[in-house]
Amino acid sequence: MNFYRWMLKKHSNDHAPVGDLARDMKGDKQFPRDGDKAKIQVYLEGCGACSGCIDAFEKAWAEYERERSRTEACKSS
Repeated sequence: MNFYRWMLKKHSNDHAPVGDLARDMKGDKQFPRDGDKAKIQVYLEGCGACSGCIDAFEKAWAEYERERSRTEACKSS
């Protein structure tokens, strides 16, 4: 599952900055839905995202990577 889909599934209903980011991603038709971390970060910075948004993205990406690593480890076992 890519980051975009993961965010919408996991955080759309959160009442925290990561939830705000997920809802903003959903509403932004130009958001790089298949982007990697660097591409998404460049996009957010290019849109003038505030530091809170960038922090939420960094934390969410770290969580996404941890979950992806666990899922891949389970599949290979």
